[in-house]
Amino acid sequence: MKKVSRRTFSGAMLSATALAAAQERSDPANAARVDLPPWKGSSAGGEGFEFPGAPSPRTKWNVPGPPRKYFTEWLPALFERTLEIDNWSGGNSQLRWIFTGPSGGFTVEAGGGKVRLAVRYYDSPGLRKVPPVEARPGRHPEGLWEESRIEYGGDLKAITVVADYRLTVRVLLNGKEALASRAAVDVNRHQLAFAGGDGLVRGRLLPPAVEAATVDVDDAVRFQEMIGWGGTATPPAFAELSPQGARDWWRILAEYNLLLHREYPTGAVLNPEMTNWDRREDASPHYYGDNFPNCETSDFEYMRRVRRLGGKVIFEFWELPPWARTRDAAGKLTDAPEIDAYVNAMVRYCQVSRDKIGHAPEIVGIQNEVTQSPENWRKMALALRRGLDTAGFGATRIHMHNASVSTAGTAAGKAFRQEPAVWKTIDYAASNLYDYQNYFYDPDGFDARLAQLREATGDKPFFAVELCVNNPEFQTRAYRVALAMGQLYHKVLTQLDACGVMYCWTLLNVVQPSYGWTRTLLVPDAEHGLKPVASSHQLRVFGAYTRRVRAGMQRVKAASSNTHVLATAFSGAGGERTLILLNRSAVAQKVEVKWRGARFRYLETASPQQENSVEASPRPSGASPEVMVAPGAIVTLTNVELGEVTEDFGAGAGQL
Repeated sequence: MKKVSRRTFSGAMLSATALAAAQERSDPANAARVDLPPWKGSSAGGEGFEFPGAPSPRTKWNVPGPPRKYFTEWLPALFERTLEIDNWSGGNSQLRWIFTGPSGGFTVEAGGGKVRLAVRYYDSPGLRKVPPVEARPGRHPEGLWEESRIEYGGDLKAITVVADYRLTVRVLLNGKEALASRAAVDVNRHQLAFAGGDGLVRGRLLPPAVEAATVDVDDAVRFQEMIGWGGTATPPAFAELSPQGARDWWRILAEYNLLLHREYPTGAVLNPEMTNWDRREDASPHYYGDNFPNCETSDFEYMRRVRRLGGKVIFEFWELPPWARTRDAAGKLTDAPEIDAYVNAMVRYCQVSRDKIGHAPEIVGIQNEVTQSPENWRKMALALRRGLDTAGFGATRIHMHNASVSTAGTAAGKAFRQEPAVWKTIDYAASNLYDYQNYFYDPDGFDARLAQLREATGDKPFFAVELCVNNPEFQTRAYRVALAMGQLYHKVLTQLDACGVMYCWTLLNVVQPSYGWTRTLLVPDAEHGLKPVASSHQLRVFGAYTRRVRAGMQRVKAASSNTHVLATAFSGAGGERTLILLNRSAVAQKVEVKWRGARFRYLETASPQQENSVEASPRPSGASPEVMVAPGAIVTLTNVELGEVTEDFGAGAGQL
């Protein structure tokens, strides 16, 4: 398979490479070629099409270009669709299969012994200055993201398009893969167009397949006990919310069960007296574009309310204040800590929290992402445990340094384990997993790294402290990108036995909206009364796991007959049962659930069209319930009630 040309853009600006590619023309002499195998026709029926059809009597306001055939279905997130061609004549005719979505789409053009796959975006006026797919549309902006072509020999009888869980679009001719593109774009509708007046084409769209799968749950085989889910809600973002927005926020926090609050505290500007933990004017802008100050400050009253909901607080420094860091021989400030000053600052935060709201953090971390020498990590762990105990915070637990990527987390785990006395001070292993994004096109390739991390951290409960998408390549609202993260949630729960999982931000105020799409679950919506709204599809996918799995529930064994049906099950001491089914195949799955004694009340669905929608769980017609899981959808079966708050719980909060 050979890519003949590639054109890329970022926003409305083209790189030099992209500009050069935009000027290239395909060289027919070097075009890739595939010989088509025979095609065995299907007897499954389907929706027919025929071109040219009857002429339209309309002469005004027509869709420009060739005649169209519109398919009425709403496509699932992932899919496999096949056009079977009964008759095709005319050497110059061309069939165009057009897939469209909220931000862009792709088109498969076939005819005359050639096939082209073109991926396009059309969601910004800036794209009017980007090379178009063909002639520039007259009425909407459009930019070509990527294109590929191939020639074929033989009788073309079937075209199949697959949008799969690896963020890839594939085109098969007579069942043989011919073209592929890495395309994260969501599409939800499709249509055909026929160009070329010297021929005709007749065929049908085959009906989508349905497969059967079985999930067996054995709640006698138990794994980790959950402490919860959550992330960081920044005080400046929370303060932007209107009074109604604050009430909505507490309702969402309870409903989505995001009750682990992680602090991004005052660090670099913490004064030596340690009196400005919650001074709003000392907040700093995070590095996301043109952000206003939105991080590195605390809101103790906010934490009081989180605890009233049954939540917990996790505290750690990101950047230490200069007075708590050492200098090298040349007098240059380093990242290495002054151990006594570091411990004093950690303990002082706990004291201030206790004084203000009656409780210290339940968990503190060694330090977020800043790499220290193994010797310094060991010193920090021992001194921190000793300092907490001496100050009366013996109940506060410690998680190890959470590196930014799994490989560094593996190295850190090995360093902490070198000395048994040091490892004894650590209650939770931890790591961030930003290198998973390098495996979005091959999610299961990440399993080897997870296995190494698990081996390095041994018997400690694992805490997934900070998960999100921060790679600009995937900084998009696309549901398929959120689904890639859904696979990670399943992996950390089942391969690392994670007892806590936190998204990077739960609420963050940003200027460029693309940062909100993947870095945070919710943002303040200035266009609708400063209420918190989902920034993208990330909330619904994360919520598929968080909403019905409460603290104290244990993960139990769930075995799926289909490797693409990812099953995660949890059981509670009070009879709580939750089963989460993620279908990452391109085919709908009819799943039989075998869980002895389980009785489900609710069925929740997360998909591009459904935001954790709730309906009554289907009553089994036989011994075991069956549920249909659309391709790319996540279905949660449960008897666990959603969290709730009283209407006046958030009164007086927001806009502080």
